[in-house]
Amino acid sequence: MFDVVWVGDVLLADRSQSCLDRHGYEWPFEHLRPLLATDYLVGNAEGPITTRTQLHWPDRPYNYNADPVAAAALARVGFDAMSLANNHALDRGTEGLADTVAHLRTAGVRSFGAGVDLAAAQAPLLIDTPFGAVGVVGIGNAFRHGQAAALGIPGTLVITPETIARGRELALAAGARWVVGYVHWGGTYRPVTDKQRRDAGWFARAGYDLVIGHGSHTAQPAETVHGMPVLYSIGNCAFGSFGRFAKRGVPGHGLVVRTRFAGHGLAGIELTPIVTDNKVVHFQPRRCDPATTAEVFAGLGSAVTHAGLVPQPPDVDR
Repeated sequence: MFDVVWVGDVLLADRSQSCLDRHGYEWPFEHLRPLLATDYLVGNAEGPITTRTQLHWPDRPYNYNADPVAAAALARVGFDAMSLANNHALDRGTEGLADTVAHLRTAGVRSFGAGVDLAAAQAPLLIDTPFGAVGVVGIGNAFRHGQAAALGIPGTLVITPETIARGRELALAAGARWVVGYVHWGGTYRPVTDKQRRDAGWFARAGYDLVIGHGSHTAQPAETVHGMPVLYSIGNCAFGSFGRFAKRGVPGHGLVVRTRFAGHGLAGIELTPIVTDNKVVHFQPRRCDPATTAEVFAGLGSAVTHAGLVPQPPDVDR
């Protein structure tokens, strides 16, 4: 088996800054380390890693940046790659995006889903396994005007039927045996939207093997769409804001997702619920207790068994 672990939004900044300054940038992951131990670890960097502070969108209420030391901390925690295909990637402009890519590269962490132009943004992440490569397409909604990468224009890879199909084509051309969509979409603190379900159909029709979503800050249900497992949102991981869980009347839970690849294909998906509401865990997310775990699984829908496994059949031609 070869395990790839996926987590949701990561931000080592904002309201958690005083804790980071006091305890260090690895401190938020202290209770999660056993869950994050794996062959390959992927997360979503929800905000640029840069010392730049000028706001790119001054009219937006939430803008972030993390100190460059965050990149090295992510590497020490075990992250191998971070997606930048999200609504905060350009909070400090295109220069901040370039800084993020450079700081992650220096730390030995690969980035994907955004870049200096469309070609860079749509370049797939390739994860080599003993059984074949996993291609990962980092992609998300166009949450903000001017965010989308284009020819000669920095930005993120934005969801359209064409970019979804092209993402898989590029992954296969690069040698991928399986292709995963790692997707930032949906509404914050909201249930699964009709648009998410429509877009999931685009991924399925394009031939993806799996979609793992994030962006709502909460755990959303899982479904199987035309034979393709979809985790609509795995919520937050170590996210440095307080969040609006109580105000929106939703629980602050996320998921750590472990995908297991074998010779016959994607052998299974293991889900571990975590508590991410920082008014409860004080910027140190941790596993849910057994009773809460059962509640989270009950809310994920019939595609998820009580053990947290979404089975995947052996490879089939699509």
